[in-house]
Amino acid sequence: MIIGRFLLTGALLTGAAFAQSPEDEWGGIKPTPPPASTDTAPPPPPPAVAQPPPPAPVYAPPASAGLLRPRPEVLARVRPPEERNLVSMAGSPSLGAGKRGQMVLLGFPILTLRALFGLTEAFDLGLAFDTYYFLMNEPRIVARLALVKGENWSLSASLEGGYAFFAQRASRESRSARWLTGRRNINVSPALLLAYQGSKPRDARVFFEGRYLLALDTEPYATDPLVGVPPAIVAGHNVSIKGGAEIPFSSKTSFVFSFGFDIHGREEDSVVMPGASLGLVTSL
Repeated sequence: MIIGRFLLTGALLTGAAFAQSPEDEWGGIKPTPPPASTDTAPPPPPPAVAQPPPPAPVYAPPASAGLLRPRPEVLARVRPPEERNLVSMAGSPSLGAGKRGQMVLLGFPILTLRALFGLTEAFDLGLAFDTYYFLMNEPRIVARLALVKGENWSLSASLEGGYAFFAQRASRESRSARWLTGRRNINVSPALLLAYQGSKPRDARVFFEGRYLLALDTEPYATDPLVGVPPAIVAGHNVSIKGGAEIPFSSKTSFVFSFGFDIHGREEDSVVMPGASLGLVTSL
């Protein structure tokens, strides 16, 4: 009986030990739950801030013209080649077949209007009008023949002839149109013209002129009663030397100036008379 009670007591104690939970075994220690979150909603986004405008672009200043000089071959493709000026009225180059030219010269002692037309490549024919401020008026026929016509140098011969009308009779005139110009009623004037022009289209054309003037006086008068009756026609001989230049500013128009002096052979005329003129040559 005693042994049976001992066994019954041991069995009860063992069952009680197995029936006890692990939490009770560790003294009732329970894990602490995580704290509950107090946030109920996400925070609002920050207010939008206006962005400043982008800075204006900074452009580099244009380079100087000297740094932007294009190459010659580029210019040749962009710009059409300049046409060479071949219109000469005071110089020696002929105009060419079918071409024309005009010239206006203002100066002292003669004002000149001239128009030429090229009949052939080497021969020009035209008209001119010379005046000493309307105290002497002389229409003229002008012919020019090219003797040498190269790229730079040219040589030609010219012949002019005209009849002059004077405002006063020769017997009443004193140091006026006849004395200044050496001209008389009929004037025949051959000349040689030499010119040089550079190779560029706008190079100036420099010219020189040597001219002889035969002046025939159809109104001679006796200055001394003892001399007798003068002949019907009295000849006078004059020489003119002139130089100048035609300066083109387009293919058809040039500025022209000239200067020189006349040497008169008649005693009643001025011995030497300087002259200068300027004007325009064109082919419009």
